[in-house]
Amino acid sequence: MKLLLTLALRNLFRHKRRTLLTLTALALGIGLMVLGRAWTGAMQRAVVEPAKDGTLGHVQVFAKDAAADEGGSVSFIMPQNNYRLIPAPRAVTASIVAQEPRLEAGLSRLMVGAILSSGDTSVEGILVGIDPEARKTVYPALDLREGRFFAPGERGILLNRGVAKRLGVTVGDTVVSLGNTGDGRLSAVKMKVTGIWTIKGLEAFEWGACFADIDSVQELVDAGDAAGVLVLRQRDPSGDPASIAAALNARFAAEKLPLEAYTWEEMGGPFIGGVLVTRFIARIMDVVMAIVVAAGVMNTALMAVFERTREVGTLRAFGARRANVLRLFLIEGFLLGATGATAGSLLGLIAIAVLGRVGIPAFSEAQRYSYGGDALYPVINWADAVNVPAVMIVVCVLAAFGPALMAARLRPAEALRYV
Repeated sequence: MKLLLTLALRNLFRHKRRTLLTLTALALGIGLMVLGRAWTGAMQRAVVEPAKDGTLGHVQVFAKDAAADEGGSVSFIMPQNNYRLIPAPRAVTASIVAQEPRLEAGLSRLMVGAILSSGDTSVEGILVGIDPEARKTVYPALDLREGRFFAPGERGILLNRGVAKRLGVTVGDTVVSLGNTGDGRLSAVKMKVTGIWTIKGLEAFEWGACFADIDSVQELVDAGDAAGVLVLRQRDPSGDPASIAAALNARFAAEKLPLEAYTWEEMGGPFIGGVLVTRFIARIMDVVMAIVVAAGVMNTALMAVFERTREVGTLRAFGARRANVLRLFLIEGFLLGATGATAGSLLGLIAIAVLGRVGIPAFSEAQRYSYGGDALYPVINWADAVNVPAVMIVVCVLAAFGPALMAARLRPAEALRYV
């Protein structure tokens, strides 16, 4: 094995320019793959995680036929006052959490489209009515730019910065919410501005919704004690929400409860759309990079076989077995892959470290929407820094296998006559 390793190193250094070009392509490809994984991971942390902790929760429960009058399928976007509502939502939530040990807490929510007015100025908006007593546990990412959270029963509202700016109101002022009841009557509720809300990482999403006490929103639409959705939070945030949703749906069916559970992925809407597209593109790029790398290594190995046919014949004539010749070329492929993978991993880590400090800027509104802000800050994931190079080393060895097998099958007499 030591002799084969010495021969492999000698052969690689024999054509330094070709080896250097192959290693450069390997390093750049693997570096981009490591950076791409960090990029998609940063989008997950910057947008999806805050969305789960400030809007989506982990599991959502709707009435069985909630959207029967709105196209048949529930949507994150549709204001839920158009849905068939869940009566006595706090009691239903308490029952669900009590019977499912993997859940930590639940929150009743009712979203409605409304007109918000102050003085002579009015703007359209969406009121997100939530249970203030469950807000801290279920929505831990919901934070404040200024002011305080509203208390139960005080008809408080947390404005987003866009609405506050357009209405010209600040903390302590009052706004009037205008809406329609279920039977079409116009209704109004006066609300006190207790704060301006924010969710770190979702700054690009702050220009629409306003959080309010669910009691006030129920009064606005004359819904009684009802909610459009129950937002549930897991005890273990890294657990599988699909299994919880399946268990809840099985229980609802067994007890003949007109409810249906969905995971945050199913209800993620705009929060996960950009991440899924980016992840899909990144996977395609990984495949393309793997093909390019494999082609480069295979080309280098084929050239080596053609140039060293007489050498292979000499080795075989002196008693080298076919397995030894096969190992020789596979070792060369491994050395190329290991060196390129090490350099590529280091290159990717350096790029991540730099961009983690300066950020990847959003050059368009669409990017800003996907990033949840003006810039994205990737973080080093050591698992990707090891797994990606390891996979590419295997790809390099497999790419060298064909040429190595060709060299191993050469007959000594024919190889020695090769010119």
